[in-house]
Order: sequence, then structure tokens, then C-alpha cells
Amino acid sequence: MSFTEKLDPESLAAFNIASKKSFSEQAQFFLNAFWDEFGSEAECIYSVSWDTIKKADMRVKGISYIHLYDEGDELDFDMSLYFFELLCKFFNDDKNANWRTTYPKSVPTDMTSIKRKQELRERVDVNFDGKMSLLEYLLYQYDASPKMLMDRSRAGGELPAEVLAAMRALEEVNKRVRAYEAEKQRLIQESESGTGIKALKAKNELAQLNSSPLWEELNKALISAEAAVRIAKRKYGVTGSVTTGDGTGPRTNGTMWWLERELQEKQRLYGGKK
Repeated sequence: MSFTEKLDPESLAAFNIASKKSFSEQAQFFLNAFWDEFGSEAECIYSVSWDTIKKADMRVKGISYIHLYDEGDELDFDMSLYFFELLCKFFNDDKNANWRTTYPKSVPTDMTSIKRKQELRERVDVNFDGKMSLLEYLLYQYDASPKMLMDRSRAGGELPAEVLAAMRALEEVNKRVRAYEAEKQRLIQESESGTGIKALKAKNELAQLNSSPLWEELNKALISAEAAVRIAKRKYGVTGSVTTGDGTGPRTNGTMWWLERELQEKQRLYGGKK
């Protein structure tokens, strides 16, 4: 089992740093290292694994709305059990049969609570801190080697400036989305729970929200992100090779796939007038 391959102190320290990145950055880190092996699972990691771990993290933090959520980096032991419970429930639901058949490597194994706790302690928790990062889950689910992860990541070096610029541009989009959704939620609450002039004013502002400065700023950020991702894609777009150019460059396939997928999602939700 690959988990038994021990990390040397330097690699363990680097792994701990990677595990403190946001969940989405951890997923990209994993996919960058193992694109050849598990790039075919990227959509399931994005749409199911990432979505599910955010739901578990929001629950423990008592957050109901995604625009109020600051993405975390780990779950405690009990919430890790809950995460697996949610995942198993998702894949066992007949409505999600297509996910089971399309991404069989991503389907978690059903097991008893006692066995799951043992697995978490002995096979999931790479750094034995009693918590689970998304990176640790992905290594476990796909039976990937922590040692190979760190060896490949070290050899690949840092992400290129163009890719980092695209990441910053998308983060700006997320910032504008949070501001827009916060105002939208405020106006909905005021229009539904308020009375008199205040409620009417909120309803009117809600109707005009998609022509407001907040909406314009969001769309401006989205256009800038589209340009930044396009520039990065031109040089580092997803290819059949895990590295760029002569094969010695940084591993960017996972990050570039993720940026394009996240941009696609934001365009779907906010790319035009609602």
C-alpha cells in the first residue's frame, strides 16, 4: 500500500504546508502531480469531492450560505466521518448512478463505522494530526503515494507567473461574487420580512440589482479573469504531458483544468443578465 511509503522530514514539512492550502488548491496540487493517472477523475473531484468537503466544513462552522464561507483546509476526525457519510450517500443515490458508472475510481467503499474510524487513523491521516485535508482524502481514495506526490511536486517547481495571475483574477471574481450575493440576500430578507416603504425599497433594489455597480464590478472581474485564463492557457493549457515544453517545466495540468472549469462555472452563473 502506497501509504506506507514514509515521507522524509523535508517532504513531510512540505506536505504539511500543502495541506494548509485551501481545499481547491489542494485538489489542484494533487491533480498536478497525478494528472496522467487521475486526470480523468477531475470532474468528479471538482463537482463531488470538493463540493462535499465544503458542505461538511460549512456545517461544522455553522454557515448556511456559500457567500459567507471562507474555504477551509481540513476537517476534524468527526467531520471527516461525516464527509465520508455524505459521499457514500451521494454515490448510493440512484439519481447519481451516472457518477458511479463514469467515475468508478472515485466511489468510496462502504464500511462500518468502526472500520471507517480505523481507516481514517491508519490510512487517511498521512501526517497523523488527527485531521483530514482534502489532499489526504484524495491520496487515500485513489491509492496514490504521498512520497510520489511530494517528489513530483518538488521536481515540478513553482507555478508560472501567468498561471498565478489567472488564479488571482479568479479570486477577484469570487470576491465580487461574495459581495453581490451578500447584497442579494440582504435585499431578499428585507423585502420578505420588512414592512412598508423599507420593504418596497428593497424589492425595487432587488429588481435592479443586475444593473447595479455590484453587478458591473462582477462582470468586469469576470472579463478580466477570462483574459487571464486565456493567456495562461495559451502557454500552459491542459495537454497530454504533465509538464511543459521540453518536459522539465512545472506541472500545471491540474491547475489549468481547475481554472478553466471554475471560470466555466462562474460564466454559467454570472456571465449574463439574470
